[in-house]
Amino acid sequence: MDDQQVWHHNTDRIKGLLAVLPAGTGLGLTQLLSRYRKAKEALAAVVAEVDAASVCSRCGGQCCLNGKYRINVLDALAHTTADIALSADFSQKPVCPYGTDAGCIMEPGLRPADCVMFICDAIDRKLSPQARLILAAGEEDLRDCIRKASALTGEPLGTPLLLWGGKSDTYKPKV
Repeated sequence: MDDQQVWHHNTDRIKGLLAVLPAGTGLGLTQLLSRYRKAKEALAAVVAEVDAASVCSRCGGQCCLNGKYRINVLDALAHTTADIALSADFSQKPVCPYGTDAGCIMEPGLRPADCVMFICDAIDRKLSPQARLILAAGEEDLRDCIRKASALTGEPLGTPLLLWGGKSDTYKPKV
């Protein structure tokens, strides 16, 4: 399978995963996804305060190159549960398949955790010590959400979506 086929296969697997979750597990996952999204929004806000947009426009988004493995299963689950279609264009290598010339196609709370947690040297130099502490705490919160959601579902949700699982046609819950 090529990247586009794996993408579609695994986004279908996510729907299968959601369909077989017990009600209590689904509620717990929904709460974690809300926390996960808010944590990403908070991290993006800290970076926005130092005018990261101007830094990114000058550099041309070098961190956005080769980004096909950045979106993890929990990120894709967040899109699915929010009923927000997620598409990827794997033909635009080496540019990230989730972006355009204008930047990321996703709002900050739905961007891949890897992207939200990444701070380049140019942005890091603009951060205050307090901002760095906030970012470190936010990163730990994101990682905690991934750990808890993975434990809740029995799936490695921090795995890049394109590398998740085998090639089975339907989701089979782990026993």
